[in-house]
Amino acid sequence: MALSERSQNVLEAIVLSYIRSAFPVGSRTVTENFDFRLSPATIRNIMADLEETGYLFQPHTSAGRVPTEKGYRFYVDRLMEEAMAQDEGFDSSQYQRHWLGKWEGIKSLFEETSRLLSLESHYAGIVLAPGLSQMIFKQVEFIQLRKNHLLAILVSQDGLLHQKLLAVDADYPQKELNRIAAYLNHEFSGMTLSQVKKKILALMKAEKDLYDELMQKALELGRKAMNIAQEGELYLGGTTHILDLPEFSDVEKMKALFKAFEEKGLIVKLLDKCLSAGGVQVLIGSDNAFLGIPDCSLVIASYKRGDQTLGSLGVIGPIRMEYSRVIPLVSHIAKNLSHTLEELEERG
Repeated sequence: MALSERSQNVLEAIVLSYIRSAFPVGSRTVTENFDFRLSPATIRNIMADLEETGYLFQPHTSAGRVPTEKGYRFYVDRLMEEAMAQDEGFDSSQYQRHWLGKWEGIKSLFEETSRLLSLESHYAGIVLAPGLSQMIFKQVEFIQLRKNHLLAILVSQDGLLHQKLLAVDADYPQKELNRIAAYLNHEFSGMTLSQVKKKILALMKAEKDLYDELMQKALELGRKAMNIAQEGELYLGGTTHILDLPEFSDVEKMKALFKAFEEKGLIVKLLDKCLSAGGVQVLIGSDNAFLGIPDCSLVIASYKRGDQTLGSLGVIGPIRMEYSRVIPLVSHIAKNLSHTLEELEERG
């Protein structure tokens, strides 16, 4: 059943009041703080109807009402357009000033972004760095360590480095390794890592007679070097901020939260799933049940380089989150990070 405009307004007032106070909201609070020109008795009747339809619940008989997940979802969906419109009012220069001079290299940029998200939201900031398959390949180097063991060093156009130990059948002189690296860098620089892997595999399937011994070795070493983990690294900032919130005064909830922060893998999988969706996504309560974090919400947005989605970022906080402030914040910082990465690519 669709809610009347009056019921929608009262529900929004209760959600806002509970976000601010963390205390169950009574009809008197609504009457005193919102100019609905309705009597307390009318407000009570509306609240009872909202409880009956699943938007509110009453923790104790004598207490006021608290929003349910359904109530939060209605509030977020109703306000999403309005909250996103606030994005235009953000002063981008303050974030540019924050970033400039604060980071050295791409990893430091992601660390600073997670800290900035936490600083501005007062919750935990998260940034999923691009998986290496999405990074643009710049060069590879091979270093002979000992017999049948090489170190491959991959460098992306953004300056990310990835090292991998390779076990090989043949004994390669360093001069030959340098020639192999030079060939791979000449042929594949400027492609994404996934494109490099596909092209190498396609070339290896071609007739071997077409390639001399050096090229065959180059393709084989290139294949091994590019066969790396696909997941991006997760950066967490300000995780202790949310410990001050009443939701996490419970020891068990606090343990569950920090377990998720320490293991990181589940958060990475969740953010990975959100990469293909556009705009800002708000995952409320049970949307995140598999993380094992009760009463938490995530506000997530992806960042790009041109048309290519690279990773995602956002905020983890209580279900009683200030969505109207956090949603435009996350959207804006995602756009700023995208712009920064595009500038880095242009500089080479």
